[in-house]
Amino acid sequence: MNTAELLMLRTWRRSAKLFSDFNTQQFASVMGLVLFVILLVFMTDTAPHHGGVSVDLPKVRRPVSIPGALREDAMLVAVMRDGRVFFGNEQILPDFLAEKIRDRLKDRGVERRVYIKADMRARYAAVKSVLDGVHSAGIFEVAFLVNQRHVSTVLH
Repeated sequence: MNTAELLMLRTWRRSAKLFSDFNTQQFASVMGLVLFVILLVFMTDTAPHHGGVSVDLPKVRRPVSIPGALREDAMLVAVMRDGRVFFGNEQILPDFLAEKIRDRLKDRGVERRVYIKADMRARYAAVKSVLDGVHSAGIFEVAFLVNQRHVSTVLH
């Protein structure tokens, strides 16, 4: 073998040195961008998709399905435990509920039914004032939203 071949053989058998270069500034900027996008997603997706306000609904054994309550233009009234009233996502006084409903009824495509989500610990007086407001607006089709009670069955 000649010298050129021996030199090539030595360089070929020599172990490769590891090449490591880590740019921390680029890594930090990419991670910052990823965290910003994740934060943005969680901040815009915090609103509940079921009508805005959350209440503890009463539980019944045999509820009836009401698919109209899930419509985007459904008139949904929520009565909170402390007596606050929400029409959609807007907090209102019960005295102005009839006026708000009449304003929504000006649109011909709106269903002439009101869905009420009353907290199971709400006082009857608060629910009664909401019902009076709905009736004074000329709406007599009212549906109360409830949850299904889960009954455990014991086999003997």
